[in-house]
Parts: sequence; C-alpha cells; structure tokens
Amino acid sequence: MKTSSPKHLAQLLDELAPALRRLQGAGAARAPRVVLMARLSDDGPATMRDLARALHVSPQAVTGLVDVLEADGLVTRERHPTDRRKTLIRLNDHAAEQLRDARAQRTQTLAALFDDLSKSDRAAFAKVCRAVLDKLG
Repeated sequence: MKTSSPKHLAQLLDELAPALRRLQGAGAARAPRVVLMARLSDDGPATMRDLARALHVSPQAVTGLVDVLEADGLVTRERHPTDRRKTLIRLNDHAAEQLRDARAQRTQTLAALFDDLSKSDRAAFAKVCRAVLDKLG
C-alpha cells in the first residue's frame, strides 16, 4: 500500500487519535476533564444534557466528570433560572486558571512533537490538517 494512499492515511489517523490521548497523560490535564472545563469556559454554564451532547458522551459520563470536578472545587451546580428541573454547571475562577495552565501545558507538549521536523514539513502538515478539519466541518 502506498504511504500516501487515502486508505493508508486513514489508518494513520486511526493510530494518531489514541496516541494523542495517551500523550495527554493524567492529572489536571486529563483530556475529558479539560474538554469539559474548556466547553464551560468557552460557552458558559450548561446543563448536564447539553454537556453530554457537546462532548459526545453519555449523561452518566458527564455526571461522573462533574462530580469529580465539583469535589475538586472547580465547578458548581446551580438551579437553572427558568426551569427548576434543570441544573446548570458553572466553572469557577480557580478552574479557569487550571484550564489556562492545562491548555498551555498541552500546547507545549504537542509543539514538542514538531521540533525535529523541517519548516516545510511543518507547513505541509498544517496545510493537510487544515484541509481535513475543513472537510470535517
């Protein structure tokens, strides 16, 4: 199989995704935790159902994450202002600081992957990534 064939590139993407998740490691920079905090930071308070939809996970998975984040003092639960049946999850200031640190750490870790690549290889990679992201919408 040619290394540039669409099938080979698809296989590489299948290998890349879990490798990137492993690279993210443990602790405060764990992927699901950071993704949930980023969603709240970028879009504001949200219900559990909205978070589950946005993160493409089950409501039970979001509940577990929110429980941990709440125990760590990073989010609060509050009544929805117009629907008493719903609870909003809100990021607090301490979480915003942790999120900035986690994003910076992740960017530094990912950037190190490209240290040994030439400028032209990095440019080609960026071009391909942008094209794929554009196709994904």
